[in-house]
Amino acid sequence: MKRCRIKLLGLILLSSLLLLIHPNRNAEAFWGSKNEKTPPRVIVIFVDMSGSTNRARRTVYKKAFEMIYQNFRQGDRVMVGTITGRSYIDFKPAVDVEIPKKSIWVNRIQFERNFAGAKEKIQREVNRLLSKKQGTQRTEILNSLNIADTIFHDEKKRQKILVILSDMIQDSKEYNFAWAKVTNSYINKVVSYRQKHNLIPNLTGAKIYVAGASAADSRKYRSIENFWTRYFEKCGADFSHHRYGHTLISFEKGS
Repeated sequence: MKRCRIKLLGLILLSSLLLLIHPNRNAEAFWGSKNEKTPPRVIVIFVDMSGSTNRARRTVYKKAFEMIYQNFRQGDRVMVGTITGRSYIDFKPAVDVEIPKKSIWVNRIQFERNFAGAKEKIQREVNRLLSKKQGTQRTEILNSLNIADTIFHDEKKRQKILVILSDMIQDSKEYNFAWAKVTNSYINKVVSYRQKHNLIPNLTGAKIYVAGASAADSRKYRSIENFWTRYFEKCGADFSHHRYGHTLISFEKGS
């Protein structure tokens, strides 16, 4: 008799627990999304804050962010930083937010509320960043890539994605692409120097997107694109010229 009472009590407790966590709702939330079985990502977005990109921040960059927002997944880590003349020295992320993960312990309504909250936080900080009117004088893109290396180093499980929102015109004390003739010889010299001084970042496996690319004319544009294509290759990154342009045409389409 005592054993029957214990079993009955156990069944009552189990039933109560199942009612509390709404299993059907959780199952729907957990398996309802089409990207459910795809791995989470660390998405690092660098925003060029130089004076030459003031207009692009209000147009091209804003549209790029809108496309990225639509692609967030559960478990993604989103980090947004700036490209300035002191990127490497003074780097501090404007955004570093993890999108909530789905769990059998969280019902669908709560999950969607948490997801929306994380997305709104990112949007709020990005809007604040893009609304800044005074641009910086320098554009230190090369050393910003070393920051990406540091961020990706500790990310062992997430897929690595780097989005660079910039005109891609390096403007530092060492290199000024606006005035330099970015020939193959020039590219070899820059890569050789940075290799010799251990300045080439390790971006192995990182998928790179570029939006906002610009130049004075098409010849200069192609020469700068060629520089970054070769440099990204030296970094070991996953890069294609199809992901380099003035506008972000697509972001993780089909993934």
